[in-house]
Amino acid sequence: MLLTDDLLLDYARCHRRAYLHREGDRHHRAPEKDFVLKLRREHQQQIQRVLAGQTVVTPQYAPQDWPAGAAATETLMAAGVEQIHRGILRWTAPLEAFPQWTGLELVGRPTLLVKQPGVSRFGDWCYQPVNIKLGKRPKSEYKLVAMFQGLILTQVQATPPPDPQLILREGSSHRVDSGYWLGKMVAAVTDCVAALRGPEPPEVFISRQRCSLCPWYDHCHGVAVAIQHLSLVPGVTPGRYASLQGAGVTSLAQLAVLQPEQVEPEIEPAIAHHLQRQAQAIFENRPLPLGRMHPSRPSLAPIELYFDLEAEPDQDVDFLFGVFCVNHAKQTETFHGFFAEHPRDEPLIWQQFLALLHRYPTAPIFHFSPYEVETVKRLSQRYRMSQYSMRSLLPRFIDVHAWLMQVAVLPVENYSLKSVAKWLGFAWRDQGLSGDQTVCLYNQWLDTADQEAMAMIRRYNEDDCRATHLLRMWLHQWSQGEPGNFSKYP
Repeated sequence: MLLTDDLLLDYARCHRRAYLHREGDRHHRAPEKDFVLKLRREHQQQIQRVLAGQTVVTPQYAPQDWPAGAAATETLMAAGVEQIHRGILRWTAPLEAFPQWTGLELVGRPTLLVKQPGVSRFGDWCYQPVNIKLGKRPKSEYKLVAMFQGLILTQVQATPPPDPQLILREGSSHRVDSGYWLGKMVAAVTDCVAALRGPEPPEVFISRQRCSLCPWYDHCHGVAVAIQHLSLVPGVTPGRYASLQGAGVTSLAQLAVLQPEQVEPEIEPAIAHHLQRQAQAIFENRPLPLGRMHPSRPSLAPIELYFDLEAEPDQDVDFLFGVFCVNHAKQTETFHGFFAEHPRDEPLIWQQFLALLHRYPTAPIFHFSPYEVETVKRLSQRYRMSQYSMRSLLPRFIDVHAWLMQVAVLPVENYSLKSVAKWLGFAWRDQGLSGDQTVCLYNQWLDTADQEAMAMIRRYNEDDCRATHLLRMWLHQWSQGEPGNFSKYP
């Protein structure tokens, strides 16, 4: 069985993903998302920046031809090449220390093999694996992969290498402690091999952040929905899921009637109560009150503003300030989208945004997450907005997500704007478009001035604003205690 470092990386991130990559039906696998392709391009650009001005040698071999790649790499190692880029490490012989790994072909592909002082079968030198990673911190999966490569390299050069090295996004370097991570890597590989050799894929578990970019997400989500898997209940983390299973709570119906003492002390009573209410809302398909209505929340104002941002973190630019203006007195709705045609236009659209807010000095400004207010504070410092103006502006912002979480439990899988608005009956005009993809579209705009790319970004932002407005109206009714109007909006 072939076990590559890429497959081990997949396993470290998601056991099921590794199995599906190897054994899954390709018809269930979606194409890679544009944002994933963008990250890959950025990773290659990062590698090029790190290697700029350095002398490296790349072995020549056909794609996926691991034996040829390994042979070419070992030839360069025997010649004492200082730095080998994209070398192949391969080992097929049994490892006496790990008899459970029988029948494996191990393949590792470190970014670099760097010549170091030492003694190996090649001469008075050895090699150290170095990986250039796009992440900003030395994640555990990076370290496991580095140790896996180090293990193969130990066999290839007949001596343990120096501790593997990680070069991270900001250019910082991190040494992987072999003494600490070797045992963890061996355990991970052993578990990975057992899972890959199993007759069925590992159990599904949906995690919105971890799963969102995976090409198997739609397939796994369909499986989870079909069996009403508890990972679809907001707040059920892998650790809490294990605790629930240990207490015999394995179904949505059981979780919906959970008594906190059933899972003490593994899960705190307040958290257990929250999980029970969330499961009850989903099981009964209806919103439930939290009993903390806020009469201080504003009634409908004559004019209300709904605010959403689009940003490109890598360029440190907020490129679209969207404001949906609802005039209840005149019964009109107007969207204002301030778009930075170039990152240097950010101060211009910031001033345009502020001018609109000052045009309606008493209008509340609704938004869906803390990010909008955090950005306003950050940009006010960047562009030196007066503290007096900020003190008058900040109290106008109202986070409808925070409001929602204080007053209601909804029958939803998560509390993202998309999930909540979808439950309310809202639909985005560009189906399937996400915030990540707007970043790709903005880069497309910068490269080609594609008008459709800009139009899609504006539509997406406007729909976010409109969805926020819809949720605000629902919350207004909910907080007014109007049970006849608790149904979904058309």
